[in-house]
Amino acid sequence: MAAPSTSLRFHDVPNEGKPMHLQNDLLHSNYNWVPKMNVMIAFKNAYRFTSDIYFVLSSKSSTLERTIQVGEHMYESGSKVHSRFNFFAANLSYIQPLVRHKNYNLGALFGLAGAHAFFSLKNEPANNTVHRSLWFINPIVGLDVYGYLTKKVFYRAAVKLSASPFNKYSYTYLTFKPYVEYHFTKNFGLGLRMDYMNMSIRDIHQKHYNGRLNMNLPVISLVAVVRLF
Repeated sequence: MAAPSTSLRFHDVPNEGKPMHLQNDLLHSNYNWVPKMNVMIAFKNAYRFTSDIYFVLSSKSSTLERTIQVGEHMYESGSKVHSRFNFFAANLSYIQPLVRHKNYNLGALFGLAGAHAFFSLKNEPANNTVHRSLWFINPIVGLDVYGYLTKKVFYRAAVKLSASPFNKYSYTYLTFKPYVEYHFTKNFGLGLRMDYMNMSIRDIHQKHYNGRLNMNLPVISLVAVVRLF
C-alpha cells in the first residue's frame, strides 16, 4: 500500500505555469496498491546482489477546479477530464561487505537505478488529449545492514542515494528501506517492509517531456518470503 504525492511542471507552458499536483488538482487517490518484487542473491551466506522492481498505476476521472494548460492544450476550470499516471522503477545493486559481526553485516551498495514515467490528460467531451513521458538511468550508492535478532527473525535496512552526474537534467533520489521478517521454516516466512522514496527531477529536456517531476512515495508492504538456500 502506497501513499504517493506527485507534482508535475511543464516548461512548454507560458511562464512555466503552476505545478500540477495529481492528488490535489486531478484528485488521484492518496492510496494505491503497488505491485512490487524484491530479489536478493547471497554467496557464502553473505548477500551480494539486491534488486527492486515496482509499479505505480493511477488513473482518475474528475472535474477541474482550476484551469490547467499543457503546451497548446488548455483545460478550463469545470472541465471533465480523465488523467493517468504510470510510474515504473527498478534498481540493481552490488553489496560490498565492510563489517561482519555475529549480530549484523554492514555493506556498501553500488548499482544502477532506472525509471519510466507516463502522464496523459484527456478532456472527455472534446477528446482533447496530451501525453508526456520520460525515462532515465543513473548510478546509485548507499549502505546496507542486515542480520538476525533471533534464530527466526531477520532484519534489514538500506539507504540509497542517486544523482545525475552524467546528464544535463538535475536529478536526486533518496530511499530508505527498513525491513523485518519472521521465518516459519528454513525456506518460508512473512515480512513487513517500509519503503520511503523521495525523487526530484528538474530541467528535463527530453523529446516527450520538458519540465520537472517531484514525487514522494511511502510504501508499506506485507511480504511473502521464499528462500532458495
